[in-house]
Amino acid sequence: MTIPEPHDKVAAAETAKQKSLRSLDRAYACYAYVGLFTIALLFVVTVPVPTPDAREGYGMALVLPGTLLPIAFVAAIVLTVKWRRHKPLRLLGLSTLFLALLFLLAGVSDCCGDGRSEYVLDAFIGIFGCCATFVPAWWFAIGRRRYRDEVVTDT
Repeated sequence: MTIPEPHDKVAAAETAKQKSLRSLDRAYACYAYVGLFTIALLFVVTVPVPTPDAREGYGMALVLPGTLLPIAFVAAIVLTVKWRRHKPLRLLGLSTLFLALLFLLAGVSDCCGDGRSEYVLDAFIGIFGCCATFVPAWWFAIGRRRYRDEVVTDT
């Protein structure tokens, strides 16, 4: 019977930390993709165009990225549930649920007949897009180094 050396335990712990950090990186990358797509979609919807046909041309640029959006969105939610103890991911997951609830409420009750509800929804979409883009940018710029020693390897 061989007693494992402390070197093996340290190496195993370091490998587990790197694996956990890669999983967190994937979660933030998925949210960044969703956020960038949301901002691009908001731009297509709100940009002033000379003719109505011109908006369709801008929208066609989002077809290919839009096919990958459901995959990134589901992966982001699954990884958020996996890393539910990580506060920034929890913020992104809850903001996603809040946005879905807001769309449901706005779709059921058309409260403003003069179009104000559309501006409010556009504002919330813009806020969500900025949060879903800047929180992952913070993670890759600052947060990853800060949480490198504090990462929990068992989920």
